[in-house]
Amino acid sequence: MSHFLSAFEINIIPRNDVGVSDESSNFAVREKLTHLIARICKAYHGVVLDHSDGKLIYAFDQVSFAALACVAIQIEADLLNSKNHVNPIGLVAIGIVALVNPFTGLREDERSKQLVVFMAEAAGAGELYLSEGAYDSLKNPELLLCRFTRQLLRTGEDRALNAYEVFWSPTEVDLGKLQKDPNAIDLELQPIRSFGLKLVAGILLLFFGVLMLTIGYEALWAWFIQLVHR
Repeated sequence: MSHFLSAFEINIIPRNDVGVSDESSNFAVREKLTHLIARICKAYHGVVLDHSDGKLIYAFDQVSFAALACVAIQIEADLLNSKNHVNPIGLVAIGIVALVNPFTGLREDERSKQLVVFMAEAAGAGELYLSEGAYDSLKNPELLLCRFTRQLLRTGEDRALNAYEVFWSPTEVDLGKLQKDPNAIDLELQPIRSFGLKLVAGILLLFFGVLMLTIGYEALWAWFIQLVHR
C-alpha cells in the first residue's frame, strides 16, 4: 500500500534570446519531461495515480523513494535545459505529501490528493516542496539538503501548512541553515493557528462592552469585586 504522493507540474518558459516559442516546441519539451518523470518514478517504485489539472500524481511506498526520485528528476531536467539552447526551458514544480495526516494520525486519501496538487502549485518552477508529514517521515532528513521554507494557507485547513524545500545543489542553500528554524515562521501567517482563541477573546470583549453600555461600569465593577471576594 502506498503511503506518499508526489505531484508534478510542468512549466514551459520561453528563452528570451530565441524569441517566441511555437506550440510544437512547447509540446516537445513537455513530452520529454513527462517521459523523464515516468522513467525515474518507475525506477524508484513509483506508480502513476492520476493526471489532475495538468499535473501528474505518483504514489510511493517510502518517502525516501519519493524524495530521491524527485531530486533525480530535477537534476536531469536541469541537464536537459543546459544541453538545449533553442527549445524552451522546461522546469518541474514538485510537491510531496504523506497520506497520513500528521495532526490526526488518520489516512486521508482524497485530502492528500488535493494537498499534493496544492503543494506543487505553491512550489515555484524548478522547486521541490515537502509537506510537514512527509518531512517528519524522513528517517535521515540530514541526508537531503532540506530546510523549512515558509507557511502556506489553504482553504479548508484549520492551520497553516509548513513547507520544507529540498535542494540538490549545495550552492543554492546556506549549509549552516538546513535545520528547522522556528524564527523563520511567517509571523503574519502564524495567527491562523490561534484563530479560535482570538474568536473567543473577541466574543468576551464584545460581551463586556455590551454590559458596560447597559448597566454602567460602576455596577459592573461592583459585581466584579463581589465575585472576587465571594
